[in-house]
Amino acid sequence: MKSVIVMVLLVSLPAWAVDEGHVSRVTHEVSNEIYSPFCPGKTLAMCPSPNAAEVRMQIQNMAMQGMDEQQIKENVIRQYGEEFRLVDPPLLDNVGLLGALLVGMFGAGSMVWLWSQRRKGDAAESAEPKEKPVDNDYVDELREEYRS
Repeated sequence: MKSVIVMVLLVSLPAWAVDEGHVSRVTHEVSNEIYSPFCPGKTLAMCPSPNAAEVRMQIQNMAMQGMDEQQIKENVIRQYGEEFRLVDPPLLDNVGLLGALLVGMFGAGSMVWLWSQRRKGDAAESAEPKEKPVDNDYVDELREEYRS
């Protein structure tokens, strides 16, 4: 009889663990998808306020009661207000940012290329032999000495 009870407990134990894991996951996801009414600009998961901790506990209790993520989010938003709903930025913002980044990188690359080309030109000019000015009087004097 004892072995049957032990077997039933061992078999049902993983089911309880999965339920707690599910509740924890739902609580974490919902807390990351709602702005905190107590910490401006932070999500409930990031807010260190004790009031935010109470809201996270309420979310956890709702998840334990079997509510799904969407129902929990709607319930919390209804309680604290629509302005706390986390909204993803529009795709156009991300595309604009990427475009500005690419233009900046292209401009910086062009400046480096132009600078390196200018440096090559300066190096080529300095490598060419320059004619020294000839002192004709001195050359004439040397010729005179050579001939004599």
